Amino acid sequence: MNPPSRSSNRPSERRPERQVDHRDGRRPGNRTNRRPIDPVERLMRIERRKARSRAIFLSVLVLFIMLVMAVLILVVMRKTKPNPQFLFIQKGKLTHFAQGNALILRDDSVAEAPASGQVKPLVTEGMRVSRGQKLALVIPTGLERQLDELDKCEQDIVDLQLELMNQGKGSGARAIYNESAVALSSIVNLVRGDVMNQTLRNLPAYQAAMTVIMEQRSGKLAAVDFHDARLDQLLLQKQSLEQSLGLSSGTLVSSQPGIVSFHLDGLEDTLGSAVVETLTYQDYRAALEQAQTFQTAAREVGSGEPVLRVTSSLEHFLAFYLDGVQPADLPEDRRYSVAVPSEGIEITNCRLVRVEPQDQGSFAIFRSDRRVEWFSDRRSFNAELAVSETEGMRIPRVSLIDFEPSGRTASILMVTGGYTRLVPVEIVDYDREYAIIDASPESGEEDLKPSLSSVIVANPESIGEGEFIGG
Repeated sequence: MNPPSRSSNRPSERRPERQVDHRDGRRPGNRTNRRPIDPVERLMRIERRKARSRAIFLSVLVLFIMLVMAVLILVVMRKTKPNPQFLFIQKGKLTHFAQGNALILRDDSVAEAPASGQVKPLVTEGMRVSRGQKLALVIPTGLERQLDELDKCEQDIVDLQLELMNQGKGSGARAIYNESAVALSSIVNLVRGDVMNQTLRNLPAYQAAMTVIMEQRSGKLAAVDFHDARLDQLLLQKQSLEQSLGLSSGTLVSSQPGIVSFHLDGLEDTLGSAVVETLTYQDYRAALEQAQTFQTAAREVGSGEPVLRVTSSLEHFLAFYLDGVQPADLPEDRRYSVAVPSEGIEITNCRLVRVEPQDQGSFAIFRSDRRVEWFSDRRSFNAELAVSETEGMRIPRVSLIDFEPSGRTASILMVTGGYTRLVPVEIVDYDREYAIIDASPESGEEDLKPSLSSVIVANPESIGEGEFIGG
């Protein structure tokens, strides 16, 4: 037998058929037959991958920045949030004012020029003088040369005294100069205030006051011995010129003690204390209009013209028209206060003399012996009259919560037991800054009723109700 062939003894083997790519007829795996990739498409793919990477990075970066900003905002809000402020309820007073124009009634005596000429004041504005005291000189026309010589002589004396004082001569001269410097600086401050208020009507009075201060300084320095022959000669020359001018000039002498003023308004004879009971509202309005045109006595006056006035009253009367105030709101047994906000002063102890209804308000006249010298240079001023006062538990108005002016109700944050509690209160009275409160019947528990020395939160927006602040 023939041995079986090797091939016949092996199982038949089938070679795997190669797969054909039906798209282009090329077999896979044959690199030589693979279609090459377009370089432009490859670059576009790369750019798309880069764009996706950049978008993801920017998105993450924006989210991170937003997170950081939120954290910073929270930190800033916590730091800028105001801390709660606490205060004790204290007893206080609320005063309500009514605005009006005050017309001053007082007794004045007017000094008139005995002849025509130049006025040379010898006293300052608002100075108290005694009876028989020399107030001013009226130098007749034609003596201008002697007056110029006197002015030059006085200036030479001042210059020489300063020179000697700087050399250490004249014991006590420095103290006299310092005293006059203080008085002059106060007048300079008044001038600055008037300039800021855009008014120059008081400059002549300020000039006269400064002249008198320097003349008073010269009189005091005349008693100081500087041990200088030149100064002694100038003093003798000045005395001679003053005697020459005094003999031929008119001297104004005070006929009664009082307060001197160089401000005139022509109402000195008609607005005295005698018209307090007869002054009408129409007279009051007319006098206010005329009082706005008052003038300071000029340097040049004619014979018989008014030069100055002396107020002999120890008290003055203040006439007001108070809009919205009824006579029943002004009891006679009260003592009133008149505030002058523009000057920061107050006239206290004012007593009501008479009051009558007028239009929608009241026409009233008050009497006071305070600040007579302060207002001696004017006839009227803007003021506020204290009409009513309320006393009680006073707190700042900003500490009120849900304030209802119509119902006079509100709430406060009061500290009790270490916690903040919302407590209803009644508003007895209030103004722009403060309020007078009282316990409300709705408070309930006794420890929730406010009283003097109770602790409240002054700025309730900084803390909430029920928060613990400590025992």
